[in-house]
Amino acid sequence: MNCYNQASIDNLDKDKKISGSYTDCQIILPRIDMAMLTKYNSYILEDYIFDIETLGLEKSWTNILSYVLNDGNNKFLSTENFAELYEIGLAIQDKYAKKESGQYYTPDDVATVMSKWYKDLQGEAICDVACGTGKLILTYLDIIGYEKARSLLQKGLVYLFDNDKVALTICKTILVCKYGRDIENKINAIYCDFLSKDITLPNNCKVISNPPYSSVNTVSDTWESTEVAKKTKELYAIFMEKIIAQSKCSVIITPYSFLGGNKFYSLRKIMNRYNGFVVSFDNVPGNVFCGRKHGIFNTNTANSVRAAITVVENKTDIKGFKFSPLIRFKNEERAALFDTHVLESFIDEKYQIVNNDSTMYQRCVKSLSDVWTKWNTISKKILKNYISQNGEYTLSMPNTCRYFTTASSGIMNRNGQIVLSFNDKHIFDYIFCMINSSFVYWYWRTYDGGITFPKGLLLNMPVFYDKLTDEDIQFFDEMADIMIECANKYTVTKNNVGVQENIKYPRWYRDKINRRLLDILECNISEKEFDIIHSNMALEVNL
Repeated sequence: MNCYNQASIDNLDKDKKISGSYTDCQIILPRIDMAMLTKYNSYILEDYIFDIETLGLEKSWTNILSYVLNDGNNKFLSTENFAELYEIGLAIQDKYAKKESGQYYTPDDVATVMSKWYKDLQGEAICDVACGTGKLILTYLDIIGYEKARSLLQKGLVYLFDNDKVALTICKTILVCKYGRDIENKINAIYCDFLSKDITLPNNCKVISNPPYSSVNTVSDTWESTEVAKKTKELYAIFMEKIIAQSKCSVIITPYSFLGGNKFYSLRKIMNRYNGFVVSFDNVPGNVFCGRKHGIFNTNTANSVRAAITVVENKTDIKGFKFSPLIRFKNEERAALFDTHVLESFIDEKYQIVNNDSTMYQRCVKSLSDVWTKWNTISKKILKNYISQNGEYTLSMPNTCRYFTTASSGIMNRNGQIVLSFNDKHIFDYIFCMINSSFVYWYWRTYDGGITFPKGLLLNMPVFYDKLTDEDIQFFDEMADIMIECANKYTVTKNNVGVQENIKYPRWYRDKINRRLLDILECNISEKEFDIIHSNMALEVNL
């Protein structure tokens, strides 16, 4: 059996030098003996679990990689199974570690989409930051083909960065097994804290990354003390800042919160210097990070992360980013949706930059962009200008609004509601109708779309009450009176977390109000165009 000699074993994770900084990634793999060969030839999941519990993660994988590198032929220990096996091992070794480190493993279809976008970007050196066991880099190399992949590896143009020594060595071992043992000492496997000031990306590089999704209490003294680091204290945002600043182009999957959260404004200001596009996804009904996650915290098929894929293209003479709306999809649509051309069809053509007057990115549905522009152009005031502290007329709105927003006259019997007071009955009726239309819900989806509707966001919503005619005012007065009178008929109650009242008016009311608002804005489109906002499907309307 053709074993590695000791020099090549030492080289598998030898010290690497990158941009003047030394790193340490040494896992010395032992020689395989007959006893090990016999053991791993019949190795199964139960044996793996026993080894993790008794030998620990690092020792178990040292033995497994030694076996594989010495031409072991157990199909269970095929490199295609390494990612899931390692995830199982992490869950067994420390069921809390994966939750705390914010690891979400990239599904195959998402890795393929990211890799196809990555393939079209400029950059000579290929970098996978926070590579883990290598899902993204391996998918990309598959897409460009064996010969091109081997050429990149032989030229020393592939860089892997991670602070998990075992995962990094697994990734490198897979590459060696797949592309030949002659390239093992050409792979730049950088075991490091990527955020360290001593670590810099190579010149003329492009990056693909799924960085960690967790917060930090304090900014390390070894990191650059940037505004993004100090204000966000979110690892993924700090990773994004460094990747975007030091690479030529990049594809990064992260939570979507940087698009609108106040603490991420510093990151958005930095993004003004670059250009590209962002596709963002809701987390229900379907979730980007699908598939069973091993461990006590990840035994279901969904999680709370609303993800965004950011593609930094850096085209000439363009500043800012283009955006898709927050895409909601059903699992049965997934195969058709996760295609680069399909996802790009959602993206609006307007490049956005932020400033102190407009601090958030807009994720507007493409077909409604003209309506959005007219709404924001014609409105000279915001909702906050019309409310009063102790007004005679009170309405409430549940602040959880999965598929629509609802206004009620008075206070509802529920936790989590926004209460507004008005002195003027006409203004009360107008705002009541707007909340029961598609407009308020659309506004929330465009800027937020998370778990709850922030009151501050609602108060800053543009309104065009001063553009109403007497006939318009009469219309909203009558609609509000009708809906308030029949509200009890459509009130529903859930008792899962205490009593939670809501009102589910028939869509006829929403359509009628939408039609009137569109007419006031002089938008000659059907009110049915708003159906896409409320639908739980991406590729067709389902109400």
